Amino acid sequence: MRKKQTFVIALILLSVIIWVYKSSNKEYDNIMNVIAGNNHYIRKIIIKPNETCNLNRLFIILVTSYVGHVELRSAHRRAMSAERLKSMNATRIFLLAKIPRKEKYITQNAVYDESEIFGDILQGGFTEDYRNLTYKHLMGLQWASNFCNTSFILKVDDDIVFNLNQTYNFMLKIRHEKNLLIGYMLNNTLPRRSKQNKWYVTQKEYSRNVYPSYLSGWYYIMSKNIAFLITQEAPYHGQFWIDDIFVTGILTEFLDIKLKHLPKDYWLEYYELLECCLKDMVMKSIQCEYVVAPNGGRNELIVEFNDALEKCKRKNCTVRSDNQTLNKVCINYRERTIFGDGKAVIQNIKL
Repeated sequence: MRKKQTFVIALILLSVIIWVYKSSNKEYDNIMNVIAGNNHYIRKIIIKPNETCNLNRLFIILVTSYVGHVELRSAHRRAMSAERLKSMNATRIFLLAKIPRKEKYITQNAVYDESEIFGDILQGGFTEDYRNLTYKHLMGLQWASNFCNTSFILKVDDDIVFNLNQTYNFMLKIRHEKNLLIGYMLNNTLPRRSKQNKWYVTQKEYSRNVYPSYLSGWYYIMSKNIAFLITQEAPYHGQFWIDDIFVTGILTEFLDIKLKHLPKDYWLEYYELLECCLKDMVMKSIQCEYVVAPNGGRNELIVEFNDALEKCKRKNCTVRSDNQTLNKVCINYRERTIFGDGKAVIQNIKL
């Protein structure tokens, strides 16, 4: 009888110890999520894309988009229709999150309607927030690597303008490459420790003095298998809030994945340079050889740019001469870059 009571008491104590351990161990849930399966970032999905991903695609475009950016998504669809993408053996998915409380200009029903019409939205169950961009980024990569039969993933932001034809031609050149991760590489970037800085990071968030090399989240190309490896590894590393540094820097460094830099003539770091390049196509019939640039807050610029490219192609626009580079002739050029350090700008305003 005594042995039986001792056994029962020991069993109860063991159960209590296990319960306390599970309740107090902050990493327990994360570890269990990883062990349970590989769908850590796509478990809570509000809207799934209707676009079938089981067809063999050359590439899928993942567009990180704020849920309220309806006009920007419309511009992307008009600049690059689903039919045009299909002709290039490609497809596109917009990555959204839940509508934040402060948002007054869009409803969830409107998002449902947009999805019903276009079938190209993947909406996660987390709330739209700048510090949730890492989750949104990884959600897209995990969806594409788990459910899409594609060779490459092109990740872009919705406020970026890019040349679809040049992108497609580049994809054809690299289509046989494996383990590829290529974009605009940033090296020796320092964490910003000033609280006034947009990119302020505490020592607790990131303790090292220099970030590992990483790719700008503007536009990069990744092999599907690399996306799978990254999303499998990510849950073990918490969630650093600067998404491109975390995804293409911290995780790739840990996994020993080598980054590659796109050709120099791919990028225009300034919105003003893109405006000049566009004007030269329209007014002077000079080719714009660049592929990626920011839209400077002009939602329709991606439409205007790709329309001008098509017209230039039909008109056989001339190639820009070496002594008339865009940096030299663009009168709107400014000494600033979107890859700056986020320092505040103070201006005197006359009242």
